[in-house]
Amino acid sequence: METFMDRKRMICNPITGKYATLPKLMVNSINLFGFDPIDKQFKVLVMNNKVYNGTGINILTLGTGKMRWRKIRCPLSHKVCGEGICVNGVWYYLACKIDEEYYYVIDEESYVIVCFDVGSEKFKFIDAKCIGRDTTLINYKGKLGGIDWVDRGNRELCMWVLEDVEKQKWSKYVYTLPEDEVLIDLDNYYVVGVTARGEVVLSRKRTREPFYVFFFNPERNTLQRVEIQGLGDDRRRFDIYTFVDHVEDLTFNVMKTEYGATSIERERKPTSTGAFASVNKFDALCLLDYDEFTGAEI
Repeated sequence: METFMDRKRMICNPITGKYATLPKLMVNSINLFGFDPIDKQFKVLVMNNKVYNGTGINILTLGTGKMRWRKIRCPLSHKVCGEGICVNGVWYYLACKIDEEYYYVIDEESYVIVCFDVGSEKFKFIDAKCIGRDTTLINYKGKLGGIDWVDRGNRELCMWVLEDVEKQKWSKYVYTLPEDEVLIDLDNYYVVGVTARGEVVLSRKRTREPFYVFFFNPERNTLQRVEIQGLGDDRRRFDIYTFVDHVEDLTFNVMKTEYGATSIERERKPTSTGAFASVNKFDALCLLDYDEFTGAEI
């Protein structure tokens, strides 16, 4: 029977089909993967879901020769409530504060956002009274944001954007999705994130025929759907993991419908190549020392 000690941490690039196995670490915990755009370094952070003042946290820097886990200290006691997102070299994730004297969660419904600077490896808290457990943290045009359903019945989304990190100033936006004959059962869709162009991406978590991914543009008030083909039929369903901004061209066969606009640029055009084009400027797998890691092409 497999235990967490038998499991391996791996990094995979779906574009190239390459993967790498990280050095073994006997910790069953939260895994974060971030990028420092200044020093152009990828780092892996591994911690328990409860972090206490002075707790040792495991960190690994890719591309530094012989890879070894090392320890850093976090001065902030908290319980990790989500994996979060990396924006401009800072990893943000949702957390609850822990009382440092008696080691209990102060308020399960009162959240803060923990900021981990990938370059300096420093932690700090940001007040997040506007953020809830079901909120998806997003990268909104280079700023940290959070988005969640306000009222699924009325097709309303609420988005908060952190305008000033030092002053912890948030802006609030509420949007109503245009009607769509396919996007009806909103309970089965979740917010994946936001693209670099500011489009909110909605997707299912499990396969279903037909399978659609939706793109909502708040500025134009348009809703587009892309059908993803070849996922099988409804007799055998499996989990789907959707990512934003991993490719610049969806160069597989797609069906797309637009709503709410008479004219719009068609940037996701189907082709017959059946390949993906990567927009990653720095490939984490290129930084790995393959004498130490296991890598392969699929």
